[in-house]
Amino acid sequence: MESELDLDLAIGLIGLLVAAYALVAVRLSRWSISAAFSFLVIGALIGGAGMGITFEDLPASDTLSILAEVTLALVLFSAASTIRLKRLELDSPYVVRLLAIGLPLTIALGTVLALGLFPGISFGLALLMATTLAPTDADLGHQVITDTSVPARVRRLLNVESGLNDGIAAPVITVAIALAIYGDVNEMTPLIDALRELLGAAVVGVAIGGVGRWLLIRADLRKTTSHSSRQLATLALAVSAYFIAVGLDSSGFIAAFAAGLAFGMGKKERVESAVAFTEAQSVLLSIIVWLVFGVVVVGQHVVGFDDPMVILYGALALTIMRMVPVALAFIGSDFDRVTILFMGWFGPRGLASVVFVLLGLEALEAAGVPSDPLGPVVAWTVMLSVVLHGFSATPLASWFGRYAKALPEDAPELVGEAEPRRAAWTVQNRRTKRI
Repeated sequence: MESELDLDLAIGLIGLLVAAYALVAVRLSRWSISAAFSFLVIGALIGGAGMGITFEDLPASDTLSILAEVTLALVLFSAASTIRLKRLELDSPYVVRLLAIGLPLTIALGTVLALGLFPGISFGLALLMATTLAPTDADLGHQVITDTSVPARVRRLLNVESGLNDGIAAPVITVAIALAIYGDVNEMTPLIDALRELLGAAVVGVAIGGVGRWLLIRADLRKTTSHSSRQLATLALAVSAYFIAVGLDSSGFIAAFAAGLAFGMGKKERVESAVAFTEAQSVLLSIIVWLVFGVVVVGQHVVGFDDPMVILYGALALTIMRMVPVALAFIGSDFDRVTILFMGWFGPRGLASVVFVLLGLEALEAAGVPSDPLGPVVAWTVMLSVVLHGFSATPLASWFGRYAKALPEDAPELVGEAEPRRAAWTVQNRRTKRI
């Protein structure tokens, strides 16, 4: 009974903390204090870094893993639903640069850095570490993505990149885990498995998101559903896409993102209304993830840990490992150098890294394979990212917004700045029967 009471009190405490944060969220944001930073610090203070409280009866690693996976799936679905395919087509050359050049280079550079800084580390573990820290986080970059002073194209590129790179990295994580365990690429079929995961997940996601949207349209026209029911159905579609894909041995994250893309093909206003509840749930779950991450991971891997190589890798992951690949990806693009530096810096690491490291640690532990220094490196990197990106987002976005105003009118960063609202409005209104 005592342990049950402890767990009940812990859940109640989390609820009160979330409510308290909500009361002062606007003021904290003015001070560049993000929700992720707030609850990571609170979690660390509750856990090993402060009070020493642990949720002993809560299977922390398993629970955090499932919670983080579902949260990331909802975040990906919500982010994808806001992407307008017409605009994505306009930005596609730069999206390709970021994902087809920047992301592989980030993984490659991160792998080389890991092999150089940690003597004796296997190639598979180095690849796993680099890939875990390659995806960027849309939630942590929210302040930049929503700051209207930043050119619209730059914000779209950062948003689309953070939405897609999680899913693209997921199959590589599978390959890296297998390499770390078996050490021989000949014992598996990593490329085939990766392609199968990508294709299978895309099919599942598009089918669920597209068919789900069509059914909601029909139900709405026949007056058999309500606003709240549509919101609930949308949440169910996001969760279903993820778990069905996982059940079919495909990438749940790609499926969730693909489902969001398919679902978001309808009328903008109706899509935003339907996705609002899902987005709200993802925000709440994100807060809980950061809190539990602070209790379980930060207290274990950060507090009292002073390996300079771990901290150095974390610093390099946020700078060289991200900024150099972005700069190389944009060679010949005519983007301003300051713009490239800005985009290179704002590649925060967050939920995707938390999910991937938990998956990796679980698999390596089950196989009896040493995982050090994977846990400490990811914990330090994510913590540094939450702090540095969180506090720099607002002031740097404001500064860059002012800088961008002085760019030539035909600068590639400013293409679509006026956003083809009239054209988009016309197209949307032709689709009178779409969500």
